[in-house]
Amino acid sequence: MSYPKQIVFTGLPGSGKTSVGQAVASRLGLSFKDVDQVISQQLSMSIPQIFASRGEEGFRDLEVTITGQILGSNTGVVSLGGGALSSSETRSALENKVVVFLDVSPQQAAARIGKDSKRPLLADVADTATKIAKLQDERREAYLATATLTILADGSIEEVANAVIKALGLATDTDTDCCYDLSASQDLLPLKANGQRIIPVTSASGYEVTVGHGAIFRIRDVLDNPARKVFLLFPPPLSANARRLQNALTQEGHPVVMFEHPDGEGAKNIRVVEDVWRCLGENHFSREDALVALGGGATTDMGGFGAATWLRGIDLINIPTSLLAMVDAAVGGKTGINTSVGKNLVGSFYPPRAVLCELDYLNSLPPRQLRAGLAEVIKCGFIADKLILKLLSENSVENLIRQPDVFEEVISRAISVKSRVVSEDLKESGMRECLNYGHTLAHAIEKASSYQVLHGEAVAVGMAFASQVAQELGLLSAREGQAQRRQIAALGLPTSCPDYSFDQIVKIMASDKKVRGGVIRMVLTSSDGCVHVRPVRDYELLQTAFNAVNQNLSTSVPLPVVSK
Repeated sequence: MSYPKQIVFTGLPGSGKTSVGQAVASRLGLSFKDVDQVISQQLSMSIPQIFASRGEEGFRDLEVTITGQILGSNTGVVSLGGGALSSSETRSALENKVVVFLDVSPQQAAARIGKDSKRPLLADVADTATKIAKLQDERREAYLATATLTILADGSIEEVANAVIKALGLATDTDTDCCYDLSASQDLLPLKANGQRIIPVTSASGYEVTVGHGAIFRIRDVLDNPARKVFLLFPPPLSANARRLQNALTQEGHPVVMFEHPDGEGAKNIRVVEDVWRCLGENHFSREDALVALGGGATTDMGGFGAATWLRGIDLINIPTSLLAMVDAAVGGKTGINTSVGKNLVGSFYPPRAVLCELDYLNSLPPRQLRAGLAEVIKCGFIADKLILKLLSENSVENLIRQPDVFEEVISRAISVKSRVVSEDLKESGMRECLNYGHTLAHAIEKASSYQVLHGEAVAVGMAFASQVAQELGLLSAREGQAQRRQIAALGLPTSCPDYSFDQIVKIMASDKKVRGGVIRMVLTSSDGCVHVRPVRDYELLQTAFNAVNQNLSTSVPLPVVSK
């Protein structure tokens, strides 16, 4: 479906040009500009102050100039001032535009305006409806002459916005906006039993996520048959941990084949997977055997893909050793590898048989890795469980480490959010897209840095960017967007990426797996607590948001500089 490059709203004061325009722009993923607001911002004066200092004629001259500049951009949704069409220059600029005239009755317009002293032409008017009726007589011909679409505007903002979208022929686009309420996740935290929490994931055949100190010992129960061979996958830094696990499994009677893979994202490529397949074949692994992935997100992603594809699927047991892997990569059944085109574009949905989150592994986690993991934790707070935000705001990163009960609760709450979403939507056909909050920009940053930027660091910047996009679309207030960015920065996480250009990043974003029909889709939060998955068609809006997060660098935390 094709979308007009620019939609312009005209109409009387009180017709709803600004409110309806914002609603339409938000739903269609387009930028929005109100000419009066732009004039006021540029002069740092209110409209009444401009009228008082320059008179109506002076204001109209400004209006013509700024309106011409905005219309010249040929993008987004624009709301014109009620008297803007008095200028022939402005009327000419509207040629070949989609111009929506909101036709409101004077009585309804007056009821909406009330005693609004911010409207100079209506100030100190005894009968507002009569004054608006007079303006209607003066302006209606110009409204109708320039309009490509006339919409009756006496209804609610939502009703009028729906009518505009329908009249534009855009109502059949089912991908306009998907909205989800995940707040029930905060009520789903399981109680501790034997010092551990067992979090169920009910999708597919179902499995359990065990969280706690000593969780790793549950592997005996998961493997059940002592004759089963184990393919133990791990990165070099965990070789000592892998040997200890090998010895424990061998003592239980399990033959163990060790496979050390390259560290980090370097493991997630087809060449390493081919080596895994070769080793599995040479050691005669059957469907009765199991692959154990011991490591961070790269290990569980690549190991999961190897398990899913060997003999079309053997048992997978994830033992995540990083915070990021515990709350994200190891849970949910997504497996994948990277290609030259982008991150995780090749993979499968393959749920593990079990996930064992052994919290002892976090004791030796480097501070940078720990903070990176907290990005996925706070993400779950933004989209679902506000208690996570409360716990993080009350405790510094250092305090979390010193308070294992609090740290365990934060981790368990984040996993519970993901488990609930995955249980309802394993293959990302709907609700699961909410878990990608911050990831549209994050994946682009990771690829641009040749995966030298940690995933959690990139997600942190991606969430800061998404909150700014939500502001531009009117889903979040400036205060709410700034609050999100402050919460991210308080964890020592980056909120800006000044070393990357928008042109560089947007090209990579355009190849992201969330793009549909050539349109970038973004996960956005809103003031009402809901999560929106919304196409954003306006690259000017994206660039404005990108530039905003990279301004005022003195008050933001930039991404670490990496050698590319």
